[in-house]
Amino acid sequence: MKILAGAAKYDVSCASSGTKRTNTAGGIGNASAWGICHSFTEDGRCVSLLKIMLSNYCIFDCAYCINRKSNDIPRTSFTPDEIANLTIEFYRRNYIEGLFLSSGILRNPDHTMEQMIGVAKKLRVEHKYNGYIHLKAIPGANQRLITDAGRWADRLSVNIEIPTENNLKILAPDKDFRSVWNP
Repeated sequence: MKILAGAAKYDVSCASSGTKRTNTAGGIGNASAWGICHSFTEDGRCVSLLKIMLSNYCIFDCAYCINRKSNDIPRTSFTPDEIANLTIEFYRRNYIEGLFLSSGILRNPDHTMEQMIGVAKKLRVEHKYNGYIHLKAIPGANQRLITDAGRWADRLSVNIEIPTENNLKILAPDKDFRSVWNP
């Protein structure tokens, strides 16, 4: 959990990403640099999310990414069942109101997107979870999978890393411009 929640802190899609502030004498609360982030609902409510990665293994070697395949860091993965169960247990304890799920690319983009959809489906169907789910769309995944992810998640987002094909090839030689823009 520590490895995959820690790896997720680099995705700055949540309002509290990267913030670390500890409590002081006479104060209340603290902010963690990883693990729980905050987002806002359509009606303006702030919700706490379990911010975690399915896996920090990745087949790509993007220079800007902490999880690139050439980086010598501890690696691990969760199964869809494990993330669904973690989400439900944290929700029941009132730690979170939703899930923010991202991942390194396992095997290929389609396989990874299928695993992430599996988490959302387990939450919605098996656990009858109606809380908030935010999934990161995986660049290069089949459009059918991106559409399916949208059926199960409340929000999908995409990292658009580099604005030009030439810059993308320099920093992420395994990716192509179309795979980043299509989702």
